[in-house]
Amino acid sequence: MSTIDQYLKSNNTQEREYCLYWLTAFGIQSVVDLKPSDDLFPIISRHIEGEIDIKRTKQEIHRFYDHSKQGSGDHHIHRGEEADLVSSRIVEIFLSKDFDLSVQGFSNVHRQMFHGIYHHSGQWRERPFSKKEWVLGNSSVLYPDASLIEDFLNHLFEQEKSIDYSRLSEKHKLMSYSIFISKLFMINAFQYANSRAAFVYGIKYLLTQGYHLRNTTFTKEAWYFRNAIIRAFYTNMHQGIYPTTTFMEMFLGNLLNDEDNELRNHRMVIKGE
Repeated sequence: MSTIDQYLKSNNTQEREYCLYWLTAFGIQSVVDLKPSDDLFPIISRHIEGEIDIKRTKQEIHRFYDHSKQGSGDHHIHRGEEADLVSSRIVEIFLSKDFDLSVQGFSNVHRQMFHGIYHHSGQWRERPFSKKEWVLGNSSVLYPDASLIEDFLNHLFEQEKSIDYSRLSEKHKLMSYSIFISKLFMINAFQYANSRAAFVYGIKYLLTQGYHLRNTTFTKEAWYFRNAIIRAFYTNMHQGIYPTTTFMEMFLGNLLNDEDNELRNHRMVIKGE
């Protein structure tokens, strides 16, 4: 896992919580094959132990990379640096007391995660997008036209705000959250890093609803979650395949309620035609 997983056994509640935030951030990054550098762990440990706050932690990471670039003439952001910088920003978002359930709030999360890393961070994509998906037998999902992104998002957020969760059972709450997160992902609002932004925003939303990360499910099963999201909105009537949130509900049940659902990617796979 990492050299910080020792804190999962800590008697200190904050240390366990902070450790899970960092490990979850690493899991989110893993969907694009980004891994934290070994140099990050001493800085993270100081944050988990309460020696430095998240703002100082980010400064230390920036200082480390600024120093490593001195004299090299290389000012590009490489994958290790992106992994470390974005992970710290994800943790900052999780720790923040603020959350805006709105189109602008979603855009702001993308900007906060990727400013200085990707051009046009926080801005909607302007080009068509398609990507072959392993879980769909290398078929591609149909994403909305770029000109409709803001309309789709506005409708989605209006729908979500209209739901009275106090009237829902826990099972139906997880189903509703799954539908919201999968639709947010399906819109593919940004040209770059859409998956990570949707994951972070979705988890932050759940945290603001009183849920807590109970374990390292996301660290171990980030790809399962991504595949489950795709299955939650994919339709192929010719093959008799329709959207199902079952796989997402199993994942969230493990992550948030400490359930013991067996998560197997191969159970979601659809054979190509």
